[in-house]
Amino acid sequence: MKTYLIFLFSVLSFMSFSQRNYALFNMQSLPQNHYYNPAMGSPYKLSVSLPLGMQSFGFSNSSFSLNDILVKRADDSLVIDPSAAYGKLKSLNFLEFGVQSELFGLGLKIKDQYFSFSAMARGNATFIYPKDFYLLLLEGNGNSLLGRRADMDGLGLNLNAYMEYAFGYNRKLSEKLTAGARVKFLSGVMNVATRKSRLGLTTNEEDYSLTLDGELDVRTSGIIPLMNDSIEGQNPVSQIYSFQNNGLAFDLGVTYKLSEKLSLNTSITDLGYINWNADVYNYKKDALSYTFDGVDLNEAIRDSNYVENLTDTLAEIFKLEKDNESYRQSIPLRITIGGQYKIIEKLTVYSTLFNDFQLNKYRPTIVLGGAFSIRDWFKVGANYMATTNSFGNVGVSLFLRGSGIQYFISTDNVLGALNFAAHKNFHVSTGLSLTFGKPKKEAE
Repeated sequence: MKTYLIFLFSVLSFMSFSQRNYALFNMQSLPQNHYYNPAMGSPYKLSVSLPLGMQSFGFSNSSFSLNDILVKRADDSLVIDPSAAYGKLKSLNFLEFGVQSELFGLGLKIKDQYFSFSAMARGNATFIYPKDFYLLLLEGNGNSLLGRRADMDGLGLNLNAYMEYAFGYNRKLSEKLTAGARVKFLSGVMNVATRKSRLGLTTNEEDYSLTLDGELDVRTSGIIPLMNDSIEGQNPVSQIYSFQNNGLAFDLGVTYKLSEKLSLNTSITDLGYINWNADVYNYKKDALSYTFDGVDLNEAIRDSNYVENLTDTLAEIFKLEKDNESYRQSIPLRITIGGQYKIIEKLTVYSTLFNDFQLNKYRPTIVLGGAFSIRDWFKVGANYMATTNSFGNVGVSLFLRGSGIQYFISTDNVLGALNFAAHKNFHVSTGLSLTFGKPKKEAE
């Protein structure tokens, strides 16, 4: 069980709605750029990413920042006031975490062909909470919620942790066109999938009776043994390579050079799924509507079994249907469309539209930026990012190259890194690679 806890802690410590890396995407010299478009690749003949070659971590709160719940008192001290954030909430809100950890990466360029292999740990978690759920925790079922339905439809958790083993190939088909693909074999470690969540609580303003209504369908794999020591489960470390939770995904991409200065690119990444078979515990409740009028004290006094019978009745009404049937879950999909324009030899500007799909939801993100080579060994980049419910994000990236070594660090929101409490989003990627044999004609 300790192994479970260590693994989950590792995932959650690094764990966003799909990995961002918006600034990193346009660092063309990096071996890791083919993760976002398989038609891309390192210009070096051989690239090797060391253990911990690329580490990517991010989080996002769709509605409020830490500063929104910090209130200054008369003595200038700060106190946490959760009620101050209520006005920032939308009908449905998201708290998201994400991680990518490149354990090994290899790129091999042979003339107009590029071969790649990688092993990567990936994880993402999304907690979805309605505005009324926050209000219920804040005030209870009286006050603002008295006499109306507390709408908690959509409340749920979606968590996905898996290993990805990928083989990639791209080829320069002409002077202008390059096409590539990656096939990815997935081994799932743990999953929570909230397929359906409809929940409402109504408190009658006259007699304070409670009416609960809703439906629930939650699938899990590898989670219940973690939470319950009495249930034996698979060692999560073995799930990294056992492929009991097997999956398959594909990346497809092309780049097209319109001129010496202008090039376009598009890609589809993470088109795939995982079959969850190990340690599966599913919970379901069909349409429910029940009104609880309270405890009849007179009846409880007359009948010694009244409370026990009432408890049994409530337990039966709210009892969840359980099964251990395997299920299939798709992984977050991304479609990318972008272009670069080389203004001068050392300065390139770009624009990219990222289209993310997860949990039957669509999130577009537009990124505008540029990269400038200060020296052959030192490049800097900056970009502006606008996404759903988050505008004004400024990203920065740094690229350093030594003798056979490349290092990079990038963030999609440098202000969030400098002032964590004032921002709703934060993301950073960093990594180190060994590179050999870059053709002189492609030198920057």
